[in-house]
Amino acid sequence: MCITLLPMFLRNLTLVLLLPLLVIAQNAPVKVACPRNLVRSAGPAFRQSLSAEETAYVSTRTEKVLPGAWKDYLGSVTAALPHGASLPAYVSDILAPRRSRSIQKPELPKLGIALSGGGLRAAYFAAGVLTSLDGRNKTHPTGTNGVLQAATYLAGLSGGGWFTTALIQANFPTIPELVFPTADPSLPASNSRFGGFLNGVDLVLPAGPTGNNTGYFEAVVAELSGKHAAGFPVTITDAWSREIARHFVNGTTASDILEEGTHGSGILFSGIQNVPTIKSHSQPFPIILLNAIPPALTANPNNSKELADIIPGNDVPVGSEVWEVNLFETGSWDPSLGSFIPTRLLGSTPASGKKAAQCVVGFDQASYIAGISSNVWNGQNLTTNSLGRGPEGPVLQLIQAEFPGQAPVRMDAAAVPNPFKGINPGAFSSSSESFVALVDGGSNGEVCPLQPLIVRARGVDTIIAIDAPADRPDSFSNGSDLINTASRAARFGSLYPFPKVPSSPDTFVNQGLTSRPTFFGCDEPNVPLVIYIANGAPSAQRRALGLPGITNVPTGITAYSPELAQSFMDEAFAIATQGLGNNVTVPGAQWSTCLACALVDRSRDRRRIAREGLCSTCFANFCWDGKE
Repeated sequence: MCITLLPMFLRNLTLVLLLPLLVIAQNAPVKVACPRNLVRSAGPAFRQSLSAEETAYVSTRTEKVLPGAWKDYLGSVTAALPHGASLPAYVSDILAPRRSRSIQKPELPKLGIALSGGGLRAAYFAAGVLTSLDGRNKTHPTGTNGVLQAATYLAGLSGGGWFTTALIQANFPTIPELVFPTADPSLPASNSRFGGFLNGVDLVLPAGPTGNNTGYFEAVVAELSGKHAAGFPVTITDAWSREIARHFVNGTTASDILEEGTHGSGILFSGIQNVPTIKSHSQPFPIILLNAIPPALTANPNNSKELADIIPGNDVPVGSEVWEVNLFETGSWDPSLGSFIPTRLLGSTPASGKKAAQCVVGFDQASYIAGISSNVWNGQNLTTNSLGRGPEGPVLQLIQAEFPGQAPVRMDAAAVPNPFKGINPGAFSSSSESFVALVDGGSNGEVCPLQPLIVRARGVDTIIAIDAPADRPDSFSNGSDLINTASRAARFGSLYPFPKVPSSPDTFVNQGLTSRPTFFGCDEPNVPLVIYIANGAPSAQRRALGLPGITNVPTGITAYSPELAQSFMDEAFAIATQGLGNNVTVPGAQWSTCLACALVDRSRDRRRIAREGLCSTCFANFCWDGKE
């Protein structure tokens, strides 16, 4: 069954009718009665469990949507096969199994897609790569069309989190519709319509570095008055979330982007569960990643123990908890915390001593979640003597002037009321804190959100890692994200299963593992197979012509013209479809075929079927050989 989405104008109409469910009436948190149990324990480390809501979503999607999605994807793969080439029989048996009395619920692959951070570069790289994987892309069939529709999970952080948030709250439009909307630009801004990325206007300084941005900054800060009036501290993250809301959440047009207004205020991350394509289980289950700053580092920025655990060039210790936000829950799987709170109740606090529990709704603004996940201002230390040096310095000065006498919190991070106060004292470093300081999800060096996809309870067997940080001076990637993920996972024993990867970025670069798709974990059946697609070099086409890269735009570039955006996405599409392997390919062993072989490989292994035919050739061609 092909998953066909409604035309744009019908989707917009559907969202208009749905708006009361998606949007809270105010743009500030409001108090509500607390449930009997505010916090859910994930369970013992090696017996963790998913929430009932996530379990139900994934189960229903697996039963009602994925069989048709995988079958459609198989059609895309077979249509791209050269004349005379054929896939091993097990590929079609896994992707389009025939139901029988003995097999009522076929075991389908469980795929997760991870979209890395890296600012606008990462957002547009994700857009180009996912266009090649989108089953609705009929203009340029690739043989990989339909993978996006067949994924179970979609995880993003920072720039990848912007893309993920925009996509899911806009009701899962096609990628071109998301980036370059077809809606009438003369229509007024509305929380029921997405206006496109609008990145012709700079994310941070719309009037330019030498222009007058004062009016814009004042409008942004004015939009935060409701949250302050409700008794919550306002930090630089709040202002940052209002800035990116204008680009990645419904409710903004090119004509009002600089003005004070709604700009998606009231669109809650938990409310996205009521978007039509989420209600129909047509979207992969979305997850956004955050990092927590340990209180010891806030108390003493020169704390030698904490600093020793920070990967050079990053800001948060590796051992600090990794948090995730999904439609239903927010918390951390790390054993030091291992607890979750309903996302809709984020901003709530449990009973503590004589103080009763206090619960609110409306704290989990979608733009705020995306803003936390991309908050890198703590790295610029805006709270000390560098206050006026960064681009957000004037905004912070306005916040301090407009909202004096706030609680003593870090102004360069998100100040989230601690929902886990009193939990796991001695293990959870923030157990005694009133607020948790949360920042960019890649601040610990794991800039690709692989962490939520290696949680054992989720059982993901294959991960497509779309990686676009600026690891090198030329703003290309060098594989550090996979190295850092493998290193952190090893700290927890086998709690977070992850394949072996090279120990050095030099190996990634010198062996060309960042300039072509690469498989990791080919001979490790008990860990997820990672399909690595990096923004590590110009596409093969451009290299053959001796042309420089397009997609290695520095992270500090925070405005893209429509022309740059289109050429960037075209180049990312080319990188995603070039399919160069380690060796000369044989007829039929092109990228689309080999991707299919990888996607079914863990299911093949569970059936105790040996690799054969083109799939054997593919794995010889695309797998890292384990040599440094």
